[in-house]
Amino acid sequence: MVEQFNNRLLAALLLLVYNCDIEKLKVVIIMKKLLTVILSFALVLSAAACSSGNAENSNIVQTDASETISDVMKENMDSALKKNNFEGIVYLTQNGSVVYQSATGKDENGADLTIDTTMYIGSISKQFCAAAIMLLRDQGKLSVDDTLEKYFPEYLTGKDITIKNLLSMRSGIPDIAGNVKNISPDKTKEENISAIKEWIFSQSLEFEPDSSNKYCNSNYFLLSNIVEQVSEQSYSDLIRKNFFEPLGMTHSGFIDEVKDSPAWASGLTYDTFTLGEDSAGLTQGAGDIASNAVDMDKWMTALSSGKVISSDSYREMTTNCSPDIAKGYGYGMFVPFFSGVGHSGIIGSYTSLDYINKEHGYNLFASSNKSYKAIENLPSVLLGDLLRK
Repeated sequence: MVEQFNNRLLAALLLLVYNCDIEKLKVVIIMKKLLTVILSFALVLSAAACSSGNAENSNIVQTDASETISDVMKENMDSALKKNNFEGIVYLTQNGSVVYQSATGKDENGADLTIDTTMYIGSISKQFCAAAIMLLRDQGKLSVDDTLEKYFPEYLTGKDITIKNLLSMRSGIPDIAGNVKNISPDKTKEENISAIKEWIFSQSLEFEPDSSNKYCNSNYFLLSNIVEQVSEQSYSDLIRKNFFEPLGMTHSGFIDEVKDSPAWASGLTYDTFTLGEDSAGLTQGAGDIASNAVDMDKWMTALSSGKVISSDSYREMTTNCSPDIAKGYGYGMFVPFFSGVGHSGIIGSYTSLDYINKEHGYNLFASSNKSYKAIENLPSVLLGDLLRK
């Protein structure tokens, strides 16, 4: 538009110059300058409006596209959970951003489950116990090559078993789960722990230490006791002060505290437990923690990024100590575990899972109070397509 006016005015100027009409020439020049300014300003406004419109349309397209991708992902994952009959909580993040979340079902008191609902996480608790040992190792207070006679001189067989054997499930010690009879919910924690240790130390090994692998809760019960001896504080205090509090895990606590009904334990009772699992001390180090999805995401992120223990210690935790078996084990971690690492948990009617895939930045936590035995399949069910891209 400006160019067309310029051309016409140039033609008029040439004509006036040719006819030597100076006064008219001055008027035309002034008009040219004025019109050029006005038209240029109008063009700027028009361009800005067009740009604004294009940006708005672009944002709408991007938002729609993002929502479409999110909706498709959510629909696929919703469908996968329904197809696999999962009822409970699922929380998936990638590099700190929530990718997917779902909460279906009721808690023990009949209230709707939410992402914030606290659940018993069972054997995922072993991960915290292993990290506590590695924390003390990082501080130079113990070695994973220490033998058990150093901590339990009354345990004669302990001279042949190392802390690493306990961490990696390669000790040969029989499992306390369902086998210890002289414990009771009516006894104190100290009385139960004493009875459990007495039982363990009286048993014959099922295999020579480090010659095989067998999943065993006794290993982590003993590890929690070592943590207490070395740190000179209760196991729960160490976990709380070094992990829960620094990470802001405000919805996490211990089974022994549920009777006191703190706010984080809303919806939890002891009604779900079997085999004396509510006997104080029995699950210490092996299955004693209750937590929720957001807290567990904080935990997985901090653990895998060297914030609660050193990166070298995390690397050691996630190194397979039993490559000769199909389902290998590190320290409190199944390794490998669907292209990542993690752990599952079962206690009472509760099942749970945490899963870390550092390569792709995924953390996955799932929990159910409906005895969902196939919970270990959820990484494949939910992330299979994403990890194959």
